[in-house]
Amino acid sequence: MKLKETDVKPSNNCKRVILAGKDGCRVMFCEDCNVAEVEVGALSLRLEVQAFTTLSEMLQEAAATASFTALKRQQNLRGMLGNVH
Repeated sequence: MKLKETDVKPSNNCKRVILAGKDGCRVMFCEDCNVAEVEVGALSLRLEVQAFTTLSEMLQEAAATASFTALKRQQNLRGMLGNVH
């Protein structure tokens, strides 16, 4: 991935590259520190690459499970409503 100079945010002698998101909710990476920073509102979480990868996988799994559960509930509700006379 080719990064633009505008994507680099120097702070505390670090060069943070914005990987995704917008103000208030984004993921940045510092190549010097080899640390990912997840920012959500006032919360900022700095993670080593392995911990960030684990968190990312866990969130993807949770999102998939939530989507499946919601779909299953919709199907159950439709089935219940289909039996009403």
